[in-house]
Amino acid sequence: MTIRSIRNKLVVTLSLSIAGLVLCILLAIDIAVDSWIDDEFDRSMQAKANMLMTLIREDSEGLFFDFSSQYMSEFNSQIEPEYFQIWNNENIVARSKSLDLFPQKNLPFKNLDMGTSKILENPLPDGRDGRIIYIKFIPEVSPNQQLDTNKVHKKGRGKGLTLAYAASSEEVNFILWLIDVIFIITTITVIIFIRLFVRKAIDTALAPLSKLNADIGQLRIVDKNARISIDEPIKELSPIVDSLNLFIEENRQLYLREKRLTSDIAHEIKTPIAELINLAEVSIRFPAEKELAVSFKPEVLQISLRLQKIVENLLLLHKYNDGQLAKKDACDLNQVIMRILEHSDVSALQFHLAKELPAIVSNLFALESIISNLVNNAKQYSPRDSKVIVATYNIEQSLVFSVSNPLYNPLDSSDIHQLFDPFWQKDTARSSHNNFGLGLSIAKTLSSAINAKLEVAVKDNAITFKLVLPIK
Repeated sequence: MTIRSIRNKLVVTLSLSIAGLVLCILLAIDIAVDSWIDDEFDRSMQAKANMLMTLIREDSEGLFFDFSSQYMSEFNSQIEPEYFQIWNNENIVARSKSLDLFPQKNLPFKNLDMGTSKILENPLPDGRDGRIIYIKFIPEVSPNQQLDTNKVHKKGRGKGLTLAYAASSEEVNFILWLIDVIFIITTITVIIFIRLFVRKAIDTALAPLSKLNADIGQLRIVDKNARISIDEPIKELSPIVDSLNLFIEENRQLYLREKRLTSDIAHEIKTPIAELINLAEVSIRFPAEKELAVSFKPEVLQISLRLQKIVENLLLLHKYNDGQLAKKDACDLNQVIMRILEHSDVSALQFHLAKELPAIVSNLFALESIISNLVNNAKQYSPRDSKVIVATYNIEQSLVFSVSNPLYNPLDSSDIHQLFDPFWQKDTARSSHNNFGLGLSIAKTLSSAINAKLEVAVKDNAITFKLVLPIK
């Protein structure tokens, strides 16, 4: 499976996006500048052609072209000359002296409609690339002929003239080519700069993330002071750091819990094993003692059964830890309670069972185990001659089974948090061969397995466990 890089994806995405935007802007500027230069050149040709048109007059004797190459040397020079030619129909009326300098003596004729103009790309007589503007116009009448319109028409004024003005476009083309080259070089330079800038910016922005990754790699869960911190608060990283620190703390607590659990298991199993070893050694040393032989087997059986009970409880605890049990048993909560407790000493119990509780669908095995463990725990850790209150009631969409008993030893807040830890006992002196500190842990685990809540509260030197069961 290919590993994707967020950094590379950001670099490529941002580089392409910014480069594409800059390329579009530069392309638009290039097109606009090219068009502007082209238009300016065409306007300059139009202006020069209009100026030539103003030099043509018509009077009663015919056409008069008031042109002097002395003041317009571009039409007579051998260095970058310009050209013009005037036709009346297809008959040449006038042309520039610059046309005589080259083998091609005339500009090509173009027939146009009256009052129109056209610019064409065309090689000049000297071989350079150029443009020719053609204009079809009627020459201006001399002032002394303005009133004699009939005479003017008789002279053919209305037929119109065609003017062609030609100039080199090589300089314009060179400028346009130079602009295009500058555009290409600028585009490549900008793309390279954007690539480097984006890469540097992303590396700088991701530096705290890289440091965070390095800090995580150096963490050791066994270190009590292990904690992630960032030198400069960063809005996007702060929630991640907080979540990681919470995760580290939870896992450290789990590690310490498992470490303590392993130690407790070893301690609980060590005692009966030591008892078995002692019995075996005594039996071997005094094989002739009949009384010892009689009591040996029952004691071995009792110790073995205790070991079996510890192992069964541990297996039960780990089997349903973070698991789910199927809820397929429809039952009456009050009937389940009375059936479980009918063989126990009910003289120490006081019942407050609500009448007409709705039936629930749950897991009967888990329900019976939870009730049995909670009641046995209450009996074990209640003062002598005290009463354990067993109650049921209905709240909203849930049924509640509660067990309350007075405390033999007061519990503080730290004790409350450890009540459901395996093998934890407030007063180890009150431990018995039948209680190993696993009952509440098993009850908590099975409660989670049937989607029920097991809550605990201490008030007025009394402790109450509540099992909240959803009706549906």
